Amino acid sequence: MTGAGNMMDAVEARDMGGPDMEAFKAAMSDMPAAVTVVTCLDLGEQPIGTTLSAVSSLSLAPPMMLACFDVGSNTLKALLPGVDFLIHVLAEGQEQIAYRMAGKGAQKFDALDWALGPRDLPQIAGCAAVIHCSVGQRVPGGDHVIVTGNVRRVTRSDAVPLVYHRRALFPIPMQSQEAAP
Repeated sequence: MTGAGNMMDAVEARDMGGPDMEAFKAAMSDMPAAVTVVTCLDLGEQPIGTTLSAVSSLSLAPPMMLACFDVGSNTLKALLPGVDFLIHVLAEGQEQIAYRMAGKGAQKFDALDWALGPRDLPQIAGCAAVIHCSVGQRVPGGDHVIVTGNVRRVTRSDAVPLVYHRRALFPIPMQSQEAAP
């Protein structure tokens, strides 16, 4: 009877307007995600970027990524179909870059170690990986827009990637090659 009671409670909660938002946020914080920064050029050809945790691979054939942006994102405004952008997987020690790029303002690139990368895109130095994409589609998703990216080029380093988990940043615990399955 306990199982049936729990099912009824879930049905009643859904019928009453959806999940408890704090419980939903807490559950989402339990899902570790790579800490990424997306950069591109704005309409005035100036570097622009933002920190995202909702980024993932989408397809192998053809190679594609997806990145989810808040509808109010200034970076999103520049990501029109066909526009090139870079997804940076931040590395251990780049926590301040994640926080800097998460904020608003035009000074995000001041005192940041970056250079012109492919197609003169702003490329942050020292990342675990950089994925060069061009915008495929923009799909509405609630208070976000899902941007698909057609992968053009990938570069990787041996740096330890950062993850976002339970509202904090951590380096990924690495296994030795001997312990890996």
